[in-house]
Amino acid sequence: MDTAILIPIFGIIFGCGIALLAIWTGYKRDMILIEKGLYQPDRKEPVGPPGWGFLTAGLILAGIGVGLVASAFAFKMGGRMGVAGFLFLFVGAALLIAYFVARGKKSTPGN
Repeated sequence: MDTAILIPIFGIIFGCGIALLAIWTGYKRDMILIEKGLYQPDRKEPVGPPGWGFLTAGLILAGIGVGLVASAFAFKMGGRMGVAGFLFLFVGAALLIAYFVARGKKSTPGN
């Protein structure tokens, strides 16, 4: 058997083995902490204000949409590019509206 074919096979086996070992050791650590009564689940802090993901995604999609619409009109590419641009533009605008609605809400604490 050619040794070049064994390299990816061993890579996959050992890569999956390391991932499974990490999961198993984390599980064992959690079980020991639960038995001792010291387990506290991880509490994730919010990255930004409520709706922050809507703002970033909305700005990116709206920017792509404006760029596609502008290029469709500037280079006279036809209706297909303009439709795709308007699709991105309106999805981005919808996400921006969702951000402004979510911005006024208080974030609820996790369980």
